[in-house]
Amino acid sequence: MRKRFNNLLFFFFLSISSFAQDIHLSQFYASDHLLNPAKVGDFEGDYRAAGNYRNQWREISDPLSTYIASFDKSFHYYSHEIDAGIMFARDEFTGFNQVTTKIQLSAGYGYNYKGHTFRLGLQPGMVFRKTDLSKQTFPVQWDYPDGSFNQSISNQETTISQSQNFFDLNIGFQWNKKFGKLEPKIGFALNHINRPKDTYFDDYTERLRSRKVFHAEVDYLLSDKITIQPKWLWMWTTNANDMVLGTNIRYKLPNKTISSIFAGVYYRHGIKRTLDAAIPVVGCRFKKIDLGFSYDINVSSLSDNVKRRSSFEVSLIYTAPSLKPKFTALPCDRY
Repeated sequence: MRKRFNNLLFFFFLSISSFAQDIHLSQFYASDHLLNPAKVGDFEGDYRAAGNYRNQWREISDPLSTYIASFDKSFHYYSHEIDAGIMFARDEFTGFNQVTTKIQLSAGYGYNYKGHTFRLGLQPGMVFRKTDLSKQTFPVQWDYPDGSFNQSISNQETTISQSQNFFDLNIGFQWNKKFGKLEPKIGFALNHINRPKDTYFDDYTERLRSRKVFHAEVDYLLSDKITIQPKWLWMWTTNANDMVLGTNIRYKLPNKTISSIFAGVYYRHGIKRTLDAAIPVVGCRFKKIDLGFSYDINVSSLSDNVKRRSSFEVSLIYTAPSLKPKFTALPCDRY
């Protein structure tokens, strides 16, 4: 009974709240389309294809699974750069069979001025959400004689739908510059700037609040073989916030097949709450593919019930070699 009641409360909150959860990753740096539309085209190569998978709360009966696939390509013209991309994301919560699907296009512009690279990005898209009301229970379905919910009783809801679709719009900005062995990147993104209506109820007027994302990373070349890569993510909407902070250390190998390996540790928590999870990360660069694996170790009070196990995540990024010539040859006539 308690589980069904908790599912009801969660569904009600999700349906009418303006703080509906967005898709998020522990390896936030491995999905540029999701992080910031200004990062579309932010790579060294001709085009890029990426995939991400996250499985959360496998130890409980209602896990959450996330699938993301993206593609982007850059077009260069002197100091100018035009970028285009597309992202497909699917979020599945088996608690009440809710599925969220996002299809978003991205357009970006980059400009290099005296070593400073400025990037702007715009990301329009559609969001499709659906659930199965037959798997839900409502307060009027409580059967007092039996002391449990009875789904055969009518839920008496006439203004609720099993699906919702809405247009969504995100924008972003990023700056980076190389200072010798140090290259910082700082970006900011604003999601849901059009404040879409996000509810299963027909007559509810509350809209999705804008979510702000601030991220920063640094590549520091410690030696010819070792690069230190600290990264930071902070996102918030009204009073809800999330922060992920950590560092990867990449080691270059004298091997053409596996050219480098990396490992790191991150942690997640909020500004005004205790530590949520520790996140070890390992990975490698296999030919033109970057592979990453991470596992969230829950260290919050919730870990008492799930034995400190939480989420598993995989990322895969393929970057095609650049076709842009590094040198320009001027023909010289011979006489």
